[in-house]
Amino acid sequence: MLTIRPVELAELEMLRNFAEYTFRIAYEHANDPVNFKNYCDTSFTLQQFQKEWEQPGSKFWFALLDDQLAAYLKLNFDHHPAELESASTVQVERIYVTPDLQGRRIGEQLLDFAQEQARSTGADWLWLSVWQANPPAVRFYERCGYEIFGTEVFQVGDDAQLDWLMRKKV
Repeated sequence: MLTIRPVELAELEMLRNFAEYTFRIAYEHANDPVNFKNYCDTSFTLQQFQKEWEQPGSKFWFALLDDQLAAYLKLNFDHHPAELESASTVQVERIYVTPDLQGRRIGEQLLDFAQEQARSTGADWLWLSVWQANPPAVRFYERCGYEIFGTEVFQVGDDAQLDWLMRKKV
């Protein structure tokens, strides 16, 4: 059974470790090693995670499958892209499932949870960005009811990567 619960301040090191691990598994092979290392060296510090955890309007959750850490989710309740023409949105900034547990509908359950969180705030839209060079992830979000509505740049070192912006009506 999947349990989704908030990340506690005392668990930030575990969150940081898990976030870097899942990010590396997902993207290291598809990036320039120097750019990727530079990105990880700045984005996966304990200080960075503490800053994000303390940011008003941002929340992290762990997903545990039978008490095993399976995934994590970060939502932002105060970041609204101009393309949506709404100040009532929730961003799925990060959603990562450990590779050995992918294919068990954990990602779908986390997106359902995110939609419940968005609905509880009265949001109009749930939205996210996904790397255009990751077609399986794009298809996953489309299967979950998301549609492309724009683009943005995600910087990995000096590599400007194009992301799709995707949305789902709450």
